[in-house]
Amino acid sequence: MLHEHETSVISITPIARGIVRPILVTLIMISAVIAGAHFVHLVHQHASLLALILVGPCLVLVLTRVWRWRSHKIHVTTERVMLEGGVARHTRTAIDLRDVVATEVDQRLFERLTRRGRVDLVTRTGTLSLGRVRHPAALSRLIDRERLRHVNEPLPLATVFDYETAPRHEYEITPRRRWRRGG
Repeated sequence: MLHEHETSVISITPIARGIVRPILVTLIMISAVIAGAHFVHLVHQHASLLALILVGPCLVLVLTRVWRWRSHKIHVTTERVMLEGGVARHTRTAIDLRDVVATEVDQRLFERLTRRGRVDLVTRTGTLSLGRVRHPAALSRLIDRERLRHVNEPLPLATVFDYETAPRHEYEITPRRRWRRGG
């Protein structure tokens, strides 16, 4: 997974998406079956069957979403940012830190209060979203720190820069002259 002379800086799991509502529906269904078993004799007789019918699908949905959420990871190394995830089809994307031009943090007011937000990597070819994470500003600073280690490689002192003039017609833009009418 890691290249030679590459060390892992941090590995994080993005914020869970789509888990709260199924958990709430599961809890409501469980409480409805329990409350119905106390008040209705027919529900009391078939409480386990009703729990299987009403709570089972919600519980399966919660478990699959938790599994999908826990399978996604963001790894920051000294040379790359890697995104990996997927349940049935595992994918892995790696971006070299030399290709990253900047990092952007997108946070709304509530996300600032809860210290959550989206981190985007701006590359020469486009923008790649890392997703919603906890402490996005810290992750952005960490990526920028590792990225700037590669950018600030000094030039040797024996480097000679030559000045070459290009032909004038390549860079010159001459507007068309317009003559005024009427004087």
